[in-house]
Amino acid sequence: MMKLLLSVILVLAPYGLAYHSSDLEESHKFSLKNLVSFFKKTEEFIGKVNSGFSLYGHDEGPGEENWGGVCSSGQFQSPIDFRKNETDIVKNMKPLYFSGITQIPSTTNITHSGDTIKVLFKTAKPITVTGGVFKNHVYKFQQLHFHWGKNTHEGSEHTVESRRFPLECHLVFYKENCTNPTSEPECIAVLGVHYESKWVGSNVLDPIVKATAAIEQVGEYVAKVNGYPLKQYLPKDLGTYFSYTGSLTTPPCTEGVTWIWFTETMKVSPHQVNILHEITDEYGHKVESNFRGTQPLNGRSVYLINSA
Repeated sequence: MMKLLLSVILVLAPYGLAYHSSDLEESHKFSLKNLVSFFKKTEEFIGKVNSGFSLYGHDEGPGEENWGGVCSSGQFQSPIDFRKNETDIVKNMKPLYFSGITQIPSTTNITHSGDTIKVLFKTAKPITVTGGVFKNHVYKFQQLHFHWGKNTHEGSEHTVESRRFPLECHLVFYKENCTNPTSEPECIAVLGVHYESKWVGSNVLDPIVKATAAIEQVGEYVAKVNGYPLKQYLPKDLGTYFSYTGSLTTPPCTEGVTWIWFTETMKVSPHQVNILHEITDEYGHKVESNFRGTQPLNGRSVYLINSA
């Protein structure tokens, strides 16, 4: 820490914050302007120091170990490892009911958000889900994004019997009438899908892969006219899934998230995954992998749902 403070002083000296003995005699009388400038430059400098710690440790830094907050102290974190012998089987539950998932979007925005590729749809009507574990609560679709790894043997955040998949898709929904979903409990639902490696990948991923190859910087996006409806991003079997209460898998790691994890997988080709991990984060580090390690259950129940 002492080295860090000395470095801050040395870096900020050119900004007029170095002082002499006369300054000490005047009890270090900094002007308000210089004081504000000091803190601003200090914040910028520390930000640059911490920039070596990319979110997932792409530069061999601590990665998720550096997240802190609820990510470190929370007891109900995600992702987890699904084990069938540790789940409670629930039969004859009412099915999930989706609305608007067959709409062809007027625009599909494919955005490089820093550590993943995010997909947003513009549709005439809201896309919603209710029923199943949600009971009568209605959740509105917000966006979907992906998690991947360096090769076809890793990449997914959630695992099944300790097995990782090369790609994982998160479809994020917010509960109706929640004012601040990312900080309020039970306001977020995430539907998850695993992708298995196949020589021929999914057609629905092709536009995303092509757009990703064209995007060079964080914040850039490609707007596609029309595109695939959300239904194409979901498996055919929507009645068999794991469910548990967990968290967001990236900071701030908000807890109280309802997770649904479909047991049926979809397909991705090695080429499609390779394009995804060529993107770079805001510090210029290649995002070869962007998955968090599995977290302990800490007594939570995990359900295997078989809808009627």
